[in-house]
Amino acid sequence: MSKANGALGAVGKVITYILVVLLVLGIAGGIAYFALRSQGVTYYVEYDGEVYLANGDGGNITLRTGETHEFSVKSLTGGEVNYDVKVVSNSANNFTFICDGKPQSFCGTDEDLNDYSEVFGLQKSADGFSLSFPDGFTVERAVEEKFGGEVLFDEELQSDKAYFVISVVADESFVDLWFVFDAKVTGLTLDPPQIVF
Repeated sequence: MSKANGALGAVGKVITYILVVLLVLGIAGGIAYFALRSQGVTYYVEYDGEVYLANGDGGNITLRTGETHEFSVKSLTGGEVNYDVKVVSNSANNFTFICDGKPQSFCGTDEDLNDYSEVFGLQKSADGFSLSFPDGFTVERAVEEKFGGEVLFDEELQSDKAYFVISVVADESFVDLWFVFDAKVTGLTLDPPQIVF
């Protein structure tokens, strides 16, 4: 009988330990949720396995040309998020150009001219959005598609600068994702035609 009581006592201790750990984790999760909510964090954007919290620092990402990029927008509570999303010009990397003989600013005071969502094929759904643009896409090509006609650039644009921002807004919260382009490598040519090890 004492062996049976000892085994039951050990099982009871293990179950008690598990319940205490679950209770502590639940309390910590609740505190974290309310702390984030008090700072306006009610949702997050997820892309390529990375999570970007609302009202956080945002993020810098690289988007490959010729691919469709899927982003998820999720609530901290698991419900749907009523959000707006745009792709806009980044004011930190502003430049000037000439279109149809008129000088233009890449990022100006006209919000419609700063909005490049259509150029990047932005598609929004209830739980996320996607961007798609052709292979070899560049900042220059995006500007040409937006403004139409012949565009002359005053300076050479740098491929490592984030000229565009994905801006996700819900209520008073926002997530900004700055991005650069990365062209896909479609083939590899070796010269000389043999490799010596």
